[in-house]
Amino acid sequence: MRSAPCAELMVVAALTLATTTAFARVQPVEGEIQADEIMRTLKRKICRSRTGATFTFGNDGRYTYDGLWTDHGHYSVHDGAVTILLDSGLERDFAISRRAGVLYMEETAVSCA
Repeated sequence: MRSAPCAELMVVAALTLATTTAFARVQPVEGEIQADEIMRTLKRKICRSRTGATFTFGNDGRYTYDGLWTDHGHYSVHDGAVTILLDSGLERDFAISRRAGVLYMEETAVSCA
């Protein structure tokens, strides 16, 4: 009868592993954001940092930054990033992620409305 508790323990462990594995497949990786979600989050929105800088993402792909300075340009969205092409010709990718439910552009937390 010593094998019965061992067998029960193995069944519980197998069920726990199966449940955890299935849950991991359903849940997205924290921080990972696909292009369509980024577009829904940013398009036609003004995003603000905690320090008061604003990032405006227009419906037509126009982009405006107003913070320590002011800049204008265009934006495009990709999985995990937004690319900003300023009118001056400077182009840069900004990683977009979500951590603990908060949206980040690189290391800057922003809220968009």
